[in-house]
Amino acid sequence: MDADRHRPAAPHPRRRPAPERAGTGAAEDALHVALTLYALHQQSRRTGMYQPDRPDSRQGLGAAVRRMMKPGEIDTPVHKRLVRAGTAADLAICAQRLRDIVVLLRQRDIALDHALLAGQLYTWQGPGGADTVRREWGRSFHAWHNSINDAPPDPAPVDRDTTARTTDTDKDAS
Repeated sequence: MDADRHRPAAPHPRRRPAPERAGTGAAEDALHVALTLYALHQQSRRTGMYQPDRPDSRQGLGAAVRRMMKPGEIDTPVHKRLVRAGTAADLAICAQRLRDIVVLLRQRDIALDHALLAGQLYTWQGPGGADTVRREWGRSFHAWHNSINDAPPDPAPVDRDTTARTTDTDKDAS
């Protein structure tokens, strides 16, 4: 007999393993955290802070955190917040650390896929789920974003025309 025939089929890549908790408690907890984070993020905003994650427009947590940074640079304190959320011991600690990140996203008007986050928080509670979610956040964070929309807004406009400001004098020349 062929050994491969008796091997269990690999799970669908979009299907998440069920948490060990009985009943709907894990799903309710994940939804509660995601919805309260959405409410904090959206609070008194006219523009929607929820944007669905798509291949051409990544809106997952890692990508949102990355958009807070200048292109080509890693803002260590912001990156550490994502790492701390990923290494939380349980959902309650993770939720508090995610709240800190959402406050920063809110300040910079950066959207997030809260539905994707709810699914990730559900997965977080299952066996090996935290590792799976950390990998998803890490891949999302480190994915290359080559769009002008992915760069954080400049605090003030910069005049890039330097031709009008050149002079013939050298300040160091004596």
